[in-house]
Amino acid sequence: MGKRITLVDLNNFSYYPTISMGLVARYIRDAGFDLEFISPLSNGIKYREREKVETKIDYYKARLIFSQRKPVRWAIMQAEKFPFVKERILNKSKLSNFVINRLHSDTDLLLISTYTENFSICKKVVAEATRRGIPVIVGGPAFNLQSHVDQFLSIDGVEFVVGSEIDDYLGKLLHDYFQGEDIYKYPGVYSREKSAVSNAYIFKHLEQLPVPDYRDFPWDKYPNRIIPYMSGRGCSWGKCNFCSDVVLVNGRLYRSQSSEKVLADLKALSEQVGTNIFAFTDLKMNSNVEVWNSVIDGLPQIVDDPIWFCSVHVDNRKRNGLDGETLMKAKKAGLTRISFGLETASQPLLDDMQKGTTVARLDQFVNDVYAAGISLRATMFIGYRHEKASDLKQTLEFLKKNAHCFERIKLCRFQMYDQTPIIDELTAEERKQVYARQINHLYRSRAYLKYKKGIIKVVHQINSKKLNEAARAFDGVM
Repeated sequence: MGKRITLVDLNNFSYYPTISMGLVARYIRDAGFDLEFISPLSNGIKYREREKVETKIDYYKARLIFSQRKPVRWAIMQAEKFPFVKERILNKSKLSNFVINRLHSDTDLLLISTYTENFSICKKVVAEATRRGIPVIVGGPAFNLQSHVDQFLSIDGVEFVVGSEIDDYLGKLLHDYFQGEDIYKYPGVYSREKSAVSNAYIFKHLEQLPVPDYRDFPWDKYPNRIIPYMSGRGCSWGKCNFCSDVVLVNGRLYRSQSSEKVLADLKALSEQVGTNIFAFTDLKMNSNVEVWNSVIDGLPQIVDDPIWFCSVHVDNRKRNGLDGETLMKAKKAGLTRISFGLETASQPLLDDMQKGTTVARLDQFVNDVYAAGISLRATMFIGYRHEKASDLKQTLEFLKKNAHCFERIKLCRFQMYDQTPIIDELTAEERKQVYARQINHLYRSRAYLKYKKGIIKVVHQINSKKLNEAARAFDGVM
């Protein structure tokens, strides 16, 4: 057909390629188009470290970030609004200039994959593409939210925004686009003329997914050759009231590939990239226990000395694949690092969040992981609704008791996102307290502040350690 498509991946925060871009590249080539792939990392624009060994500066920065004083929160929000601040922190000016310099004038269509944080980059790149007469389509996982769609459609030169799982039809959509056919017949296609179109489409045939094409990524620029892979989309639990992952395009319903296909893909990818290191990016790798066990049993049979990382959900299922014996087997099969959502060690808050677990179960899990010799990472937050000093006290006691089990904890201020269940659960009084997606607690007692400070301190002590040697392939990844 001779049409030249340029695909831009603005998600420059990772230590490994973006799975969706590997799939999109495959779909474009399979449809017969010429593809030019632009990855910022290929021109020396450094990836963003997600987590690192903390210093004293990080500790005091955390104290500031977790301050509940409105003047402090206001000052931080105002600073974030200044373009100069964001440009410096995220290298956005450098990123946009790089993409513009790499953009060929004979491009027939520019496809930009992005998260909403890259709005300013998109605006600059699209302006230059429009000046050269190149049409632009923007896509990404957040574009099933109408507010995000409208934001990017406001950019002059963006012809369409696509917010959908395009696995089954991207090639056909592109052919129809170039032939001037109607592309609104495909799910998740938005324009200024048709922006308020609800998209409930979910791609359910994961067995049809091809092996991602990662040849375009600058493998020589990554610290390690880590292959990203997703055995299933969505989360089998899917009930946590704060979770934004399950409202994004590919997280709205749990679907899994078969054990046979997963192992066949992993073997093919290992041969394609020439590595034995894998990062499973499933929301919860143990959602399908059969696949989880198959990877543990089968991966060492198809890849020599595999090394892998994943996230799991520690729930109360009798058979969730996270018992001590299975974790020992997983370690022998190459699982060197595992991540889970701790969130809190207060049972009333866990119940309110609908986490489907108990503090006792979490305690057992972290100690089983430690006994297996697996590097443990957790996510937590402070500032959940109804949170009181007693809740923080229980969490602090849990962390002190089990500090030796953890190698990293990502501690955040609790935030509420559009379309998550907790938004609808808020009382009228709580809605009055919402400020910058957060609930400002009125009970800022001395005890509350004391335990909050204690949590920040213990987390900093944990994050100041180096990862154990076996897990250092994933240092900085998460």
